[in-house]
Amino acid sequence: MNLLHSDVNFGYALSQLSYQDWLTIKEPAVFSYAIASEEHSVLSLKQAKSLTAYSLLVAVLRVGDTLYKLTGKHRKQEWLSGKTPPPDHLIALIIDMSESDFLALNREAQNQRMENLPPNETVKLIYEELGLVFSSDRLKGGFILETLNIALRGKPRALQDKRFVWEKEEINAKKAIQLFSEELRLIDSLKPKSEIFVSGVLGGALLMLGINREVKDFLRRLNDGQGETRDGLEDPVSGLLRAIDVHRTSDPAIPARMAADICRKTIQAILLWKEGADSPKYWRKKLLSGVDPRPFIRELKSLKQINEHKDL
Repeated sequence: MNLLHSDVNFGYALSQLSYQDWLTIKEPAVFSYAIASEEHSVLSLKQAKSLTAYSLLVAVLRVGDTLYKLTGKHRKQEWLSGKTPPPDHLIALIIDMSESDFLALNREAQNQRMENLPPNETVKLIYEELGLVFSSDRLKGGFILETLNIALRGKPRALQDKRFVWEKEEINAKKAIQLFSEELRLIDSLKPKSEIFVSGVLGGALLMLGINREVKDFLRRLNDGQGETRDGLEDPVSGLLRAIDVHRTSDPAIPARMAADICRKTIQAILLWKEGADSPKYWRKKLLSGVDPRPFIRELKSLKQINEHKDL
């Protein structure tokens, strides 16, 4: 990096650095939040030779001994795509910043970015922050916010009473995903089918796994459609699969109520499964009726030590 000018009073320096060196500089959250319109206007300046220096100007933050890109995101994409030949060198405006200001700036950028994203994209960012990598289509797409509400409150957000102290606050998605990280990993290992693990089933599965992990075989059989029948009676796996089929063809105008209902039936099926094949309740002809999830949610929150967390 070739120093062109510096001013310690104002905390900046101008340097010339190679394009390849610039590519290796770290990219914080604030870099990803670069304003597209400003970046594209700079790109258009490549047509004006007299403004070449301006089109090559990038801002870089210096925090201690570490450099971080601040601007240039869209130009980088353009250069790497091959649409525009990259320059040999760039002019870097290097701005000194304290570590506390740097962390605050990135938090603000991350918060603003998440506010503008669809809910599932926000979940995917949380996965990334927590180091969670899922392989199944059901989980990696990030469509689990309704599931988290069902697992922690027994019903989707649309059915919760915001006047009630324990349902007033939105669920903190990051805290909830972190809370269920092991359970989510276990379910992901089963390669869950989206048509089986609908929101209510997935919510019930997370809840019961959080209380007792000895239900993996039930979930595996459910996912593989391996229910059993005996003399016209169904085991809990077959009973839940039939309930899921009914759920799938139910009134689309009341999806939230149906999601809560299938969660209750998932819990009941797991309880019957745990009683064992010798139990008189194990084999059934009638459809599952479901059980109240609230006692199990209270048990989960006690085990996870989150009783006082109103955002869970």
